[in-house]
Amino acid sequence: MEVSNYSEYYLIRRLMTSLRHYHLTTYLHSIRVARLTYLVSKKLGLPKDEQIYNCKGGLLHDIGKVLVPISILDKPGLLTELEYEFMKVHPSYGSEMLKIFPTLRDLIPAVLYHHERLDGSGYPFGVSIIPLSAQIIGICDSFDAMTTKRPYNEKRLKSIHEAIFELKTQPYKYNYNIVEALEKAIKEEKGNQ
Repeated sequence: MEVSNYSEYYLIRRLMTSLRHYHLTTYLHSIRVARLTYLVSKKLGLPKDEQIYNCKGGLLHDIGKVLVPISILDKPGLLTELEYEFMKVHPSYGSEMLKIFPTLRDLIPAVLYHHERLDGSGYPFGVSIIPLSAQIIGICDSFDAMTTKRPYNEKRLKSIHEAIFELKTQPYKYNYNIVEALEKAIKEEKGNQ
């Protein structure tokens, strides 16, 4: 293994350990998003290096949440406007953290833009031109958030079918081809169990 690859692996591992100790729910979410991102990237036929890049971006997409107070991350009800504004800064926090490490800087676009949407309704910038990696991570992130029990969504939890339907019916926000790849990857995985 090359020294730079080892360094990158070590840094990702240390950052994920920090996230696990800070907020286990976000850590587990990040693991699931990374796995889904890898499966979707593979289903889309992306080159192996892009599949791995996207998976690493999926792991670190929420690393900026280590700078968001636990009281906001674990709030059972809706966030106040101020709390939501604070939460919307986590992609920027994450990208600033990655800037510190030269071997992780190439992951910044995946982390920084994962909450942007094709219609410009996302955050932190409200742009509509989004890197493919961030589009994939954003869709997998949204899917996991809709289908996994958390303090804020217990009454709004969706089935896999409902979540895919919601993503598919918003092609102005989410890349339809990526959502279809996610649906196929999940069906294949269910068929192999």
